[in-house]
Amino acid sequence: MAKSMTGFGRGVATWETYTITVELATVNRKQFDASIWLPREWMCFEVKVLNLLKASIARGAVKCTITVKATATNDATSELTARYQHVCTVAEKLNVPCAATFSDLVALAVANIEDAALPEPTEAHWATLEQAVTAAVTQLQAMREHEGLRIAEDIRTRLAKLHAMYAEIATIAPTLPALYREQLAKRIADLLPSGIVLDEGHLEREVALFADRADISEELTRLEAHFAHAETLLNGDAPCGRPLDFLCQEFFREINTTGSKCASNAISTLTIEFKTLLETVREQVQNLE
Repeated sequence: MAKSMTGFGRGVATWETYTITVELATVNRKQFDASIWLPREWMCFEVKVLNLLKASIARGAVKCTITVKATATNDATSELTARYQHVCTVAEKLNVPCAATFSDLVALAVANIEDAALPEPTEAHWATLEQAVTAAVTQLQAMREHEGLRIAEDIRTRLAKLHAMYAEIATIAPTLPALYREQLAKRIADLLPSGIVLDEGHLEREVALFADRADISEELTRLEAHFAHAETLLNGDAPCGRPLDFLCQEFFREINTTGSKCASNAISTLTIEFKTLLETVREQVQNLE
């Protein structure tokens, strides 16, 4: 299934009085590259998180932010009162007047929650963190798959237009030797003095040489195979961005050779249009995982 390389996912899990939040954001990149932010106390989990991400994401730049916060207790009034009394006791010892405002109480209510040290990491903590990471990856993958389907459909539409150009080239190519023979015979007739007739053998030999030089049957066969391969990749389960990017290079190689071999204005025009549209296909392909 085609997946976009851009997406976002969020997972939340709780352990006792702590809430673990994992946020994942991915953007385009040729290789897999992860940047993981963890609280200092839980840095030992970094490798495990990285392995979880690698198992689900083939390529792209991944930014993983993990926050762990203590949840507020049910008896918030008692806890705030205890903190305020402790501050007043310290102020009294330092001979500092203690007259709290509402803003002071708000700051006091959140200070300890924000600054509280995290417990030492254990397997129980990892199990909860793993749950949050898995939830974030699941949401991320759903978003990447949804966007990937739309990109794949756009690529199919463009490939269909390219195939129509290919079919037109395949129709024109067999007529070129006869057209060349007609033009060559007329040109020679205009150049030769009156009464002199060209040996038909020389003319046929020249036409045969032209037909051999302009033969693009191999290029057309390979182009047809590339179209079939592209559809197979788009319909498959494996990440297809990189193989399709390589396939676009092969498309360009074959159509470029086709344009070089065929001395035809019609085919030259179609070749230019093919290359122009192919470049837009490649730009879309580079958004896929």
